[in-house]
Amino acid sequence: MQNKSKNRMALAAVLAAIGLAGCAAPYNNGYNTGYNAPPPPAANNGGYTSQAPAGSVYYGRVESIEPITNTQNSSGLLGTVIGGAAGGLLGHQIGGGTGQTAATIGGAVVGAVAGNQIEKRAGSNTQTVYRVNVRLDDGRMATVTQSNLGNLQVGMRVRVANDMAVPY
Repeated sequence: MQNKSKNRMALAAVLAAIGLAGCAAPYNNGYNTGYNAPPPPAANNGGYTSQAPAGSVYYGRVESIEPITNTQNSSGLLGTVIGGAAGGLLGHQIGGGTGQTAATIGGAVVGAVAGNQIEKRAGSNTQTVYRVNVRLDDGRMATVTQSNLGNLQVGMRVRVANDMAVPY
């Protein structure tokens, strides 16, 4: 009968770890940081900034190039679950009776937190993308965000198509 109780407690610890994993908030710094993220409103251009529509081709000159560093972090969900399960199993090996139950639950909680932090640190990566502001021939400003500049430079004549600026 005591073995059945231990199995229930181990199961409760694993379920608690999974429940804690649902509490992990995804990384959000308040900005849309994807490759095709719309640019923030540009200053001093009269509000004529626009994202070039797909399939459109425009011509103009590069007015500025801004490097943008994006850090994308992992949510840590998988680390939380695995850490909680491992911590619960290790905690279950300690003590006996009610002390063993407390050690199982404590091990699951500590393992879940540790696993979450380890995955977040290991799962983060940094990427540099470039926001290229182009003054189009018709006077409007087009902004594209691209991962590779090639040989683009400020003042260069470019063709803007498919969210890319290329020398023209």
